[in-house]
Parts: sequence; structure tokens; C-alpha cells
Amino acid sequence: MSAALLTLASALSVWPTPKSISLQETGRLHLGNTFSFEKAAKAVGSAKFERAGKRYDDAVSKVLGSLSGNETASIKFDIGKDETVNKHTKYDYNITIGSDSVSIGASTIYGGMYALETISQLLYENHGSLPYGTIVDQPAYSRRGLMIDTGRRFFPLSTVENLLDTMAGVKMNVLHLHASDYCRWSVESKIYPNLTNALTGDMGGYYTQEDIKSMISYASERGIRVVPEFDVPGHSRGMLPIISEGLQFCTEGTTQTQLFGDPQNKTLNIIKKLFTEMSSLFTDDEFNIGADETAAKGVCTVQSTFNLEREVLNFVANDLKKTPVGWEEILFDAGAATNSTIVDAWSRHNPGQITATGRRAIDSSSAHFYFTEAAPGGPTGWSKCWYNISETVPAGQEHLLLGGEVSMWTDTYCNVRECITGPPQVGSPLFPPSADAAFEESVGGMIWPRGFVAAAAFWNYNSSVNPSSTEFTNNIWSLTSQLAARGSKVCPVHCSCNQLTACGKPYLNSTL
Repeated sequence: MSAALLTLASALSVWPTPKSISLQETGRLHLGNTFSFEKAAKAVGSAKFERAGKRYDDAVSKVLGSLSGNETASIKFDIGKDETVNKHTKYDYNITIGSDSVSIGASTIYGGMYALETISQLLYENHGSLPYGTIVDQPAYSRRGLMIDTGRRFFPLSTVENLLDTMAGVKMNVLHLHASDYCRWSVESKIYPNLTNALTGDMGGYYTQEDIKSMISYASERGIRVVPEFDVPGHSRGMLPIISEGLQFCTEGTTQTQLFGDPQNKTLNIIKKLFTEMSSLFTDDEFNIGADETAAKGVCTVQSTFNLEREVLNFVANDLKKTPVGWEEILFDAGAATNSTIVDAWSRHNPGQITATGRRAIDSSSAHFYFTEAAPGGPTGWSKCWYNISETVPAGQEHLLLGGEVSMWTDTYCNVRECITGPPQVGSPLFPPSADAAFEESVGGMIWPRGFVAAAAFWNYNSSVNPSSTEFTNNIWSLTSQLAARGSKVCPVHCSCNQLTACGKPYLNSTL
């Protein structure tokens, strides 16, 4: 095998593919069975990085068992100690593998963690050894996210943690928590406790404020931000339990889904109180107000919706001191987006149309990154995720494109359509809390491995790479097997998964 072919094969065995990788055809560093990432990480002087070392010791042990080789092999670190996780966090890293040591450099401990992930993947692909050479890597985009819809089918905290572990394995760094929708407001409010007290029986499930603290801490340990979204004024039926507080809706009965910005500001004042409380729980700089799929209906006009959205956006920016975020309708329908609002393209608009206004954009294209519906296993299901999110962005505006997100909506798990009325949806047997364990398997299989492909497109898209090629496919299956061995819930290798089955076997009443 030529050196060039080895470099290609080794590059593909690291996911996402590094920006630069050069590995030698001959020469391997074999780490001894006393080697420990955790012990080596102590030299950095960061307890958080040391805990990451322990996680990677466990990951390598689960996948490969004990190592055998050079007992004197070591890892040397040159890593910045900044432990802040925010939109400015740097994730670059470099690795040099020699005959008796590995040298790792990174701007932050999170880049250092990505280096440990890369080394772990190389160990797996090279049967416990590391080829000599160098890797220099950094992401093309600062935002590489996964959106989970807890406003319909609730995601238990253990399920969220499993998703965070998998995200870290493919270097994704933003969990977008869609925390309210038609079915529920999924975060405890001490100001309006009825929001979650009403969630009982099959509708049960919400995060206590301590759960949110735990979620943010768990994510931060892995260099992942948690960005909350509380969707107003549309998709607000989950706020019905506090209608007695004066909350106003556009319409009555089963169509009560959109909030009305009443002239007395009853609705606005409730939103302000709630958002103040919710903002205090989430440490991230961004606060997403949703604002998608609104309409002029009932007492609501385009103007009243604009007024309400603009008031909320200004409140988020000026009073909460957060950066407001919303779906594309906030700019292109109601037109309420302020200049500082980050706009998320998903349906009728693309990032280039947003950046043309001078605003920052996220690409969540439903054609490429919506996982609401099941897809076939293999390239047929994942090829659409290998997509250049910058293709519509004009030259000179690239800096305004923050990155991309995949979206795991849970409409198809509702016990009735949108938790309002109509027939049960395809995944409805997994809606009640009694099916939480099966739902964790199911939603993992819906997201991964096609989410691995999107993660790589957000990291370092390469138009010359064919997502249907044998090399690409083999490496996705290899990654799937590796992360499954670590405990990630994924659709098994060479299988198709949907809401209820994996490889044709049902999640309920079955051990997969």
C-alpha cells in the first residue's frame, strides 16, 4: 500500500475527517496496558480535562480491551486551560505521533478532548496501535448542532445524556433544546408551577430546575453548549395550563395554539416573567424564542404578532442580556427580527437570504437535516445530509453563517396528532413514560448514523467526497459499531430503523 493510500484510509477512519492528516505507511506506536489518558491528563492541570481522560480510558477499554505494547509510551500536552463553553470556544487541535510518544496541542481543553477522541478512533481502526504522523484539525463552523423536540415527546435526562455522549464522539457542540410546543412546557417553573404540574399520566415528563443544571453540567464536561428554545407566539399550546393567569390566545378550543399580543400586555407580561426565570437556568448567551409558523387568525393580525415578537426580542436582548434567536419566519413572515437576531433557515429560505440582510444565520434545512421521518439505512438514507451549507452564502458573507443543525422533531411519536386531536401517530406506542427505554433506543436509531454524516458536513465539508462510496459507507459502519460499543444508542450496522423497529425487530417487548 502506498503512503498516499494509507493517508486516505486513515483520514477516513477519523470522524469527522480532519482538515489535515499525514500518517506514515510504516511505523506504529503500541501503547502498553498501563497507559492511561487520565494519568497523562493530570499534567494539564484541569480537573475537567482529567475527567475526560477517564472517559476515554473507559471508551478504549470497552472497544479494544487492554492494550499491549510500549510500557514507556507517553502523551505530552500543550493545551490552554480555558474551561469556558460558549460561542467563542475554540476546538482546534494538533497531534504528532512518534516512536515513543504522542504530542497534543490545543487552544482549549475542548480541543484537547477532540484530540483524545481522534486518538481513540485511530486506536480502534488500527487494532490498538497508532501510525506515526501528524494531524492538524479545526472545524469550519463554530456551530455543529442537534435539536431535540422535548415539547412533544419528552426526552428523559438519561436519553439526553446518551445523545450528548454521541455528539461528543463526532465533535458536535450545540444541543438545541426545543423545550416547549403543542404537548408540553418541559421545564419546571416555580413562578407558574401549573405548567408542569399538569403533566401527568401518559402526558408525564418534564425537567426539574435541578435537571437543567445537571444537563448543562454534563454537556459542558464534553464541550457542548445547551441553547434553550421556548417557542412563542406560535406552537404555544403547552402553555394552556396557565391560561387562568391571563394568557391570551388568538382563537378558542382545539385551535388554541398561538398567543395573542393583547393591548393590555397580559400575554407579554407573562412571557417576560417566564423568560426571566428560564433565562436564569440556562448559562448560554443565546435564547431562542422560536416564532415559527404563526398566522393571522382569530384576533391575531400580522401587526399584533409583529408587535409581540419585537417586544420579546428586545426584552431578551436588553433585559435578559442574551442574544435572541428564532426560526426563519421571525425575519421573513412577521418581520420582527432585530439586527442582532440570529435566524435559523429551515423551509422556504436559505442562509444566503439571511446573511444578505447582514444577520447571522444557521442552516437547519428540512430537505437535508430534518429527521422527523424514518429513512432507509445506508447511503440512501444519509446521502442528503452530506451537503454544503455555505453554497447559498455570497462571498464576503461567510462569517455570518454560524453553522448547521440537525432536527429531531417528535411529531410522529404523539399519541394523537400534535397532542390535540386526530389519529395516533406512527410512533405513538412509545409516547407514554412507560415506554421511555424503548423511546431512547428508537430516537437514537432515528438520529444516528445519518447524524454522523451531517456532523462531518458541519465540520469540514468536501465536495470531492462521495457519501455513497464504499470507503465512506464502511467508515460510517465502523464508527457506528465503535460508538455502539461505548453505549451510544444508534441504528445497528447494515440496518434500517424507524420509530418502532430496528432491523425489523420491535423496540417494545424486545431486547435489541
